[in-house]
Amino acid sequence: MFLHEKTYDFNELARYNTHMHTTFSHCAKREMKASDIIKAAEKAELEIIALTDHNYPDEHNQVAVQKNILYEQIKDIKTPVKVLIGAELSSYDIGKFADDEVCDNSLDWRLYTTNHFHQGYWVHPEKKTPRAYCEHMLAIMEKVIESGRADAFAHPFMAKYISCFKDFRDVTAAFTDNEIGDIIIKGTEKEITWELNVPAIYGDPDFHRRYFAIGKEVGAVFNIGTDAHKLKDIDTHQFIPDLKRMLD
Repeated sequence: MFLHEKTYDFNELARYNTHMHTTFSHCAKREMKASDIIKAAEKAELEIIALTDHNYPDEHNQVAVQKNILYEQIKDIKTPVKVLIGAELSSYDIGKFADDEVCDNSLDWRLYTTNHFHQGYWVHPEKKTPRAYCEHMLAIMEKVIESGRADAFAHPFMAKYISCFKDFRDVTAAFTDNEIGDIIIKGTEKEITWELNVPAIYGDPDFHRRYFAIGKEVGAVFNIGTDAHKLKDIDTHQFIPDLKRMLD
């Protein structure tokens, strides 16, 4: 689902942060309590935030349970910030999901990742070449789009978790413009939002400049996600000068 009107104005996009982790994510700092996240979002004058904890395969559908706990923690907080309780869900192979549709449908915001290749359960392509990884990621994304299970893609196309190359950017360089444009069109037709993931952009600005330009050309709807694991990273506005410099 689209949370706002399509815009390519970074100052407008900075009103929303749709990717951050609470203490339910093993990687988040202990300060990332839901109530303190909301306080930080208020201070940053954000309009919409999404809490997107990881869904771990060994904790099947746990994020659906966590949603109820988080809701209880924040239900009495009066805030102008719209808080979506979702998850960073995993499609770890072509047509393979770490959760079920009942879990997905219980969430306010279904943020799918298709490239957590550093996780032991993630399936890699048989051939270890940049093109093989491109084709594998695209095939996973195609199945996620067809499934209707996603509201957004987390750090789409990102390759930094692929460790078998001297430079992971060899993978993102191997995507063709047509491949990027075609998959964005397919996702957008299903009302899937394309994330401008702040850490991913810093790590691979040349690719993300191309991704943003192609997305604008084909009519993508973008959201900014800071992938915050610390309170200081919740405020999207602090990153806007760098995003303008790197992407425009």
